[in-house]
Amino acid sequence: MTFKTIAQHVKQAATDTRGKVAGGAALLVASAAAHAQTAPTGAEAAFSEVQSAGADMAGYAWPVVASITAALIGIKLFKKFANRAS
Repeated sequence: MTFKTIAQHVKQAATDTRGKVAGGAALLVASAAAHAQTAPTGAEAAFSEVQSAGADMAGYAWPVVASITAALIGIKLFKKFANRAS
């Protein structure tokens, strides 16, 4: 194949309906990929703020979870020993 025949095939594929659809889809995907790579700085700052707030809340929740667990274990043990004593 010569360069001229390759150019003719490319021209025919580009002017064909399928070629136009494929070309448009390729441009759309390339555009979406280019825009997805750069995240806005405002969104990054908001996400990091939400992430740090979530970590703080999880830190506050652990003592509550530990005390509730200890209380439930204590109640179960009390019931167990109270039933054995009677």
